[in-house]
Amino acid sequence: MDIVSFQTFLAAAATGSFSGAAQRVNASPSTVTERIKQLEHRLGTRLFNRDKRGCQLTAAGERFMAPARQAVRAWEFARHDVSLPERFTRSITFGGQYFLWDGPLMDWLGRVREEIPDLALQTTAGAWTRLNRDLAEGALDMIVVHDPVFRRDIGAEPLFDDRLVLVSGGDPEQWRDNFVRIDWGRSLGIEIAARIDVAPQAGLVLDLGSRSAVWLARHRMAGYLPARAVQPLLDEGRLTLVKDAPEFDFPAYACWRRDLDPQLAAEILLSLRNTLDSKGPG
Repeated sequence: MDIVSFQTFLAAAATGSFSGAAQRVNASPSTVTERIKQLEHRLGTRLFNRDKRGCQLTAAGERFMAPARQAVRAWEFARHDVSLPERFTRSITFGGQYFLWDGPLMDWLGRVREEIPDLALQTTAGAWTRLNRDLAEGALDMIVVHDPVFRRDIGAEPLFDDRLVLVSGGDPEQWRDNFVRIDWGRSLGIEIAARIDVAPQAGLVLDLGSRSAVWLARHRMAGYLPARAVQPLLDEGRLTLVKDAPEFDFPAYACWRRDLDPQLAAEILLSLRNTLDSKGPG
């Protein structure tokens, strides 16, 4: 069985529809349907129940999830590892939320290569939704995000505390007329909406990392951003803190797959913490 069929199966299971899977694997819905049919034929069992609303895993499909993830992950490791120089004896795929690469993770990436010289890394930046999904599906081994998905097969530890503060690129007294929603996760988004009781007027949701802060400053708009990340723009006067606005706890977490080598996970966590201790999370 080719690895593409496994990837397509996992995409369909994650999205709950063949059309959603088609978008993830860059194929047509008819191609996804054919791949799943061929996979079911080879396995001799039905993996999905399908109807007009989408697809749901059968009991056999649920059991196939783990081996499919392992196969995809083994392939990704193999594809990466075969071309590595001999000095690299271990490897990891690592992802971080956009804003975190603008601060602590960029410092960490330089440090970890010195502290763990036999470690080869594949790194990526992304939105919290994609990083959590890729970790669950085995495409990533470890991530650092502000809104983790807690699961039995995923380990998680808090790395540092931060807070979301309301800032404005224009008149802070007029922030309600210029408020833009920035995507910090569903639960936090609901809490912010309930506390400030303001409907965004811009018809816009931002998830652009540090570019969100630059956009607010340039267009004189207001929104919630991590305090440490926007401090330079506050110091420069390009953004202004909105006084008396609610603030929200915004800790960052390191999350990793529990099938990752425990010794390697511990070494990487220690390296992350050493970076934060020496340079701070901002």
